[in-house]
Amino acid sequence: MLIQLRFKPAEPPSEDAFQLLMECHERIREFSLVGLRLARQAEVPPHERSEAARGLVRYFTEAFPLHVDDEDASLAPRLLQAGLSPEAVEALLEMSRQHADIEALLAVLIAVWKELAEAPERHPPLEPELTRNSERLAAQLEAHLYHEERTLFPEARKVLPPEEARALLAEMRARRAPKTAPPREGEAP
Repeated sequence: MLIQLRFKPAEPPSEDAFQLLMECHERIREFSLVGLRLARQAEVPPHERSEAARGLVRYFTEAFPLHVDDEDASLAPRLLQAGLSPEAVEALLEMSRQHADIEALLAVLIAVWKELAEAPERHPPLEPELTRNSERLAAQLEAHLYHEERTLFPEARKVLPPEEARALLAEMRARRAPKTAPPREGEAP
């Protein structure tokens, strides 16, 4: 099976922004592996291939952009204001460059995953390029995540005041909060 659904017992939401970021990294790695399996496994029932492709599209178009926003829109500005070392500033700039490279590769892969979601039988002719791009994505993501986990997050833990870390967590949670539809005309808000 390409997508192994793991049901974990409900856990209380993270009370630490960096723990939430690390949980996101775990999910990114899991979906990266699904992408590799989708590309490499030729003998998969069409419905499983279609399901995996839909899951990848959904994750990388809905959840992954939230994580990128967590880092680029919420974490990076706070770190720049916190007085980082020149090395840490360079690491922060590298994080944003890596996001751009990853997003460019994802644009290519998402188009293929959408095609496989609708026509899983198209896998054989798509397999060489899909495998090559999935391997590139996995390598880029792992290098990116490792960079953040070993360089940026430890530095951020040191330099961010507690109130900024709490504000970072609040912004991250707000991004993930269910969106409520605006009231219809004539309805009270």
